[in-house]
Amino acid sequence: MTAPGAPSDSERLPGPGRMVAFVDASVAIALTLLVLPLTELVPERGASEKPALEVVTGNLPVFGSFLLSFVVIARFWVVHHRLFGHVGRLTPRLVWVNLFWVLTIVVLPFLTQFVASYGPDPVIVRSYIGVLALCSGALTAMALTMYRLGIADGDGSGPPDDFVDGVVAATVDMALAFLLVLIVPAVNYWALLLLVIDPLTVRAVSRLRRGPSRRSPARG
Repeated sequence: MTAPGAPSDSERLPGPGRMVAFVDASVAIALTLLVLPLTELVPERGASEKPALEVVTGNLPVFGSFLLSFVVIARFWVVHHRLFGHVGRLTPRLVWVNLFWVLTIVVLPFLTQFVASYGPDPVIVRSYIGVLALCSGALTAMALTMYRLGIADGDGSGPPDDFVDGVVAATVDMALAFLLVLIVPAVNYWALLLLVIDPLTVRAVSRLRRGPSRRSPARG
């Protein structure tokens, strides 16, 4: 039992704004680490006196993995930013799940180096897509927690139904992509094309969460 005058658990936690600032800084560092291997290619090619165009044509896997991870991190950051725009208050669970989400983001530059070096190696493909699935899963866990907190508090806070549906659907798609590379390794990174079925997954998630007789709220 909390002693009189002692701060509650919620008062000991960082504010939502501070948490968002921490996430923004972590994402910025991750994106910076992504580009560092590219900057090392220029002096190497310059010293060998080879044409500048070979910096790109001779290192397509490096540039491709950079662009893939940049788009992935940027997409996750946008969803996270929108999600925390709905947060009413933080809980210890939200803080720890958010820190886990940050972990999955900051490890991506490391995995990107493996992708550039080893290409469609089954272990690397599974590790990369597996981390993406965990990252998406953490977003889903936070979205559902905020949604339930909003209902419990009765103050209208928390993400709307259609946003939660989209986050859950994205996690389902990522999980399916991970399952596909486990079963059919030859598919490698093409498994991420399963994300194109997102509209269908969103409809399925919406029906499961609210039943076929209710429609999702219109998007604002």
